[in-house]
Amino acid sequence: MEFIHSVLAHDEAVAVSTVISYDLPVNPLSHILLTLKYVQNSANAQLPFANVLAMMSRIEVLYKGSAVFSMSGLDAFASGLLVAGFESWSMNEYGLDDDERALTILVPMTRTLYDPHECFPRTTRGELILQITYAAAFTLIDDVMAQIETVELPTAAPEQFIKQTTLTKTPAAAGQVDIELPIGNEISELVLWGATIPCADVDTATLDKLEILIDNINHFYSESNIETVHCMAGRMRYAPGYHGSHVHRLTAAAFAQWDDTSAVIPADHVLSNHLHLPFDIFRDGRYALQTLGKSDVVLRIDAGDTGAIRVIPVEIVKSAGSV
Repeated sequence: MEFIHSVLAHDEAVAVSTVISYDLPVNPLSHILLTLKYVQNSANAQLPFANVLAMMSRIEVLYKGSAVFSMSGLDAFASGLLVAGFESWSMNEYGLDDDERALTILVPMTRTLYDPHECFPRTTRGELILQITYAAAFTLIDDVMAQIETVELPTAAPEQFIKQTTLTKTPAAAGQVDIELPIGNEISELVLWGATIPCADVDTATLDKLEILIDNINHFYSESNIETVHCMAGRMRYAPGYHGSHVHRLTAAAFAQWDDTSAVIPADHVLSNHLHLPFDIFRDGRYALQTLGKSDVVLRIDAGDTGAIRVIPVEIVKSAGSV
């Protein structure tokens, strides 16, 4: 077998508040790599990764107009890391004004990159579209350019692909919140985001406790706390890398001009508000959450406040079925 890694867009200038669409290749598609090149507009400080990810307010892959991938840049980064094990290593972390930098975001059609059995099937030109919505403003960032590259598997005959779209909910009050999960496809896992996490001396969490119910009966997760779910994400991948706020504070006045003046952020890494709730641990279907023929599949959250919630089910779609 052979894969085709090619460039779809090279150093295209990016403007705020624009929506850009690209025709994707027609061969079976493993994944898309979105690289943003940008100039740091901040001196003596590490530019927060969240600022870079926030440049893409929406990333979508549309098949005949229907989304098979739809989420923010931040959630796409989380999904790529938690679902497909892809951690972008970024470039040029020196922290000076006008530094040329870059970061890549993964858009996967599979949980295991380059898998010929799980990728998006062959399409006709114009049926599969990548659409990027850029944010209304870029913070501490200048001169943005986009590079888009794709990885095709031309001889693959995939049995299935993954679909990831975002469900949103803002509780009216703290307490029990039910989010209906999609019915029809197996669900491999959930990627979740909650607005509030335990911080400093406050223990409040939007996603305080989680459970799964199918037709009103607990399955897989009868109850689990945010602290445990957050920490156990390491069982599916390595611990978070350098994407957090790591600052060495200088105390001598003589060196003050080199001091990093970034605010201390009470979070351990850029995915501090994300959770990963896996079902299909071995990626072979034995533990996949079955939804076909069910009346009600629910993620039940004990919400600690009324903060916003985002849930991204990772659906396993059979290639012969509907997207």
